[in-house]
Amino acid sequence: MLEALTASALLALGLTSAIQLSTLSFSANQASQNLDLASGLAQDLAECWGVQTASCLQQFSNTAPLSPLSADPSRVFHRTWQLSTVPVPETSPCALQELKLVVSWLEGQKTAELVWVKRRSSTPFWIGL
Repeated sequence: MLEALTASALLALGLTSAIQLSTLSFSANQASQNLDLASGLAQDLAECWGVQTASCLQQFSNTAPLSPLSADPSRVFHRTWQLSTVPVPETSPCALQELKLVVSWLEGQKTAELVWVKRRSSTPFWIGL
C-alpha cells in the first residue's frame, strides 16, 4: 500500500511538472509569434518610409490599431512613429533623418513593445553638379 501511495505521489509530481512545462512552452511560443508579427509590421512601415510612394506614405496617416492575419483575432498591435533629423556637422539641416518605430501589444497583463530605428540620408548636393 505504501509503495502504491509513493508511486502515485511521484506520478502526480511528474504530471504536474509536465503540465507546467507545456504551459511555459505555450507562453514562449505565443510571445515569439507576437514578436514576429510586430517585427513584420515595423519592417513594412520602415520600408515604406524608404520608398516614399503615395500608397506607402498613406500608411503614415493611419494610426488605427492593427490586427494582422492570425488565428487569434484578439491580437491587436499599435504602431507609432517619430521622425526627427540628426544633426551632422557641415551638412544641410535635413541631411540625415531618423525614423523611430514602436510596435506595442498586450502580452498577458503587460504591454510588450518592439522598437526599430532606421536612418536615411539625403543625396549630397554635389552629386547633381
